[in-house]
Amino acid sequence: MSEKNPESWEKPEEAEAPYSLEDILNEFGGWSRHTEPEEPVKPEEPKKPEPSKVELPEEPDPVPDDEEGLEDPEDDSEPADAPEKPRIWQYRPSAEPEREWKMPKLQRQPVEPPPKRQKREKPEKPEKPPKEKKPKPEPVYPEPGALFQETCKRTGGLAMRRRLLFLLTAAAIAVTCFVHLDRVPAGLNLPVERWCQILLGLLLLGAFCAYDVFLGGIVQLFRLRPGVDTMLTVATVITAADGLAHMGEEPRLSLSALMLVELFFALWGRVVANRARRRSLRAVLSIQGTPSAAVRCRRAWGNRDCLFRRDGTLDRYVADLESHDAVSRVMAVYAPLVLVASGALAGACSATAQRDFLQCWATMLTASIPVTAGLTYWRPFAALARRLMRSGAALCGWNGVRRLLGHCCVTLSDEDLFPKGTVTMNGMKMFNNFTIHQVVGYTYAVLQQTGCGLEPVFHEVFVNQNGRSCTIDNFRRYEGGGVGAGIQGDVVLVGSLAFMRAMGVELPEGTNVRQAIYCAVNGQLAAVFALNYSPQTGVRVGLSTVLRSRGLSLVLATRDFFLTPAAVSSKYKIPGTALEYPNAEERARLSGPFATAGGEQAVILARDQFLPMAEAVTGGRDLYGAVMAGLCINLLSGLVGLGLTALLCWLGAFGAASPFNLMLYGLAWTLPALLLTSIASR
Repeated sequence: MSEKNPESWEKPEEAEAPYSLEDILNEFGGWSRHTEPEEPVKPEEPKKPEPSKVELPEEPDPVPDDEEGLEDPEDDSEPADAPEKPRIWQYRPSAEPEREWKMPKLQRQPVEPPPKRQKREKPEKPEKPPKEKKPKPEPVYPEPGALFQETCKRTGGLAMRRRLLFLLTAAAIAVTCFVHLDRVPAGLNLPVERWCQILLGLLLLGAFCAYDVFLGGIVQLFRLRPGVDTMLTVATVITAADGLAHMGEEPRLSLSALMLVELFFALWGRVVANRARRRSLRAVLSIQGTPSAAVRCRRAWGNRDCLFRRDGTLDRYVADLESHDAVSRVMAVYAPLVLVASGALAGACSATAQRDFLQCWATMLTASIPVTAGLTYWRPFAALARRLMRSGAALCGWNGVRRLLGHCCVTLSDEDLFPKGTVTMNGMKMFNNFTIHQVVGYTYAVLQQTGCGLEPVFHEVFVNQNGRSCTIDNFRRYEGGGVGAGIQGDVVLVGSLAFMRAMGVELPEGTNVRQAIYCAVNGQLAAVFALNYSPQTGVRVGLSTVLRSRGLSLVLATRDFFLTPAAVSSKYKIPGTALEYPNAEERARLSGPFATAGGEQAVILARDQFLPMAEAVTGGRDLYGAVMAGLCINLLSGLVGLGLTALLCWLGAFGAASPFNLMLYGLAWTLPALLLTSIASR
């Protein structure tokens, strides 16, 4: 290659021409395949003298594809004074052999199945804390004194309204009998329409006298606990509507007489309930100081329940007294079923047999109401409350009755068998040169540790004889009828005659006293204390009452080692086999204060004696049987009445289901119920 002329660098007019976009793309290439660029139009060069002929160089060797076009071959034939031409990179495709084009075969490419859609995992919600159920607020009950005053205020009004309602009921019964039998007295020949109006007026007056029954029915309905009061309310409205509807061209007697009979017995039940509350509260309010109670503890002795006489409380007495009895609980199920069933049957008779709907419903509903449901529980309870009030006890309502049911053991303590003052000292004698101060002090210290009923007796002897106060060690109970302890280094034994013989204590002649307490010190007889146990008539009656009741048994929980089954049997003339006698440790536990933990009180005792407790326990158990029998009678009367009237209404035999016949049906069912409650009251 010839050398470039440096003079050409100083001549601006001979500068290289600017590059175009295509030149730049051809020089550096692009993203697409390069095509053969068109040969650029060379600018006209000024005419120059023709140079001498120059031989063209031979064709250079082929340059590889990757190096082709990167350098131009040197041209030595170019004159030195000629301006330098711009070097432009030209794309020279490699020579490829021509191929014969063929139609490609269409091949179906395998289609990949779309990827399975992954289930989106739901974000875990934070666990909400369980909603705490708010306990229902307990009803607030008045104090016993306030409730007693309220019952006293209601007594006069209830009694007066009951008498007035009795007169209205008697008048309605008389009118129904006269008109049905066509035996109207002379001077009272009135048309049937007038008698129907009189009966309807008597029903309205009776409803006014028993207004509290209707208020109770409405309250039960709003509380979604319909009962007998709700049935009476609905039946009165239906009966009055039926009487008004048939007071036109063809008047007929309504069921006002039967309706008034049912209202009278409902009001009578309220009077008796008020009386029972007043008597029970009077017994409770007569208590001075801490009340006693009959407390039932589950599985207190092995697997057997026991009744104890312990200290009680009046905090829950009013709530127990006002608790729902068995009759009200059963009627809360019976009433809505009968209301719906009677209405449905009346509708069926009206739709299929073309009967009067109001007449059918009034007939079925009045016949299905248990007439004496209000007396079934409260009448025998009022009689029992009167008897218990005289003896000094009060039953804790229906809850107390339920707590007295089933097989149960009645525990007998020292004070139950021999109350305070019935055990006296009959004399004492010292032996083996022991001083009376020492022996009395030893004996009183040991008996004080036992906690038996002899402690008050020996406390008096201790005070009168100036006994010596002692501290005991190693106290022990023996099964043979005695106890032992260590006092100031001496071994002291206190017990019965049989116990001293069993322990090997030498007994001199003339000391064979069965009803006495023996004291021995270090194996030598120290003293004999003769005692006198006076049996009480009330305790004997109470024991006999408990033994006559089924499901009750007597358990000796005594700490006095003289009170064995044989001794109690000889004192109170009862069979010794009827008394159960646990071991010494069990007797001490049953007579302790922790034996009644978790117990439920069933009876409040105004007098701290065994007889009131025995009468209340047996009376409560008998009351349960009377209430269940009366409840069965009431349910039977209601169901039979509903079935009979439904059949008669379906057949259209309204002559058989007349107001007179239905009135006799209702009065007939009151006789066994009243007889049963009277027997239970006695």
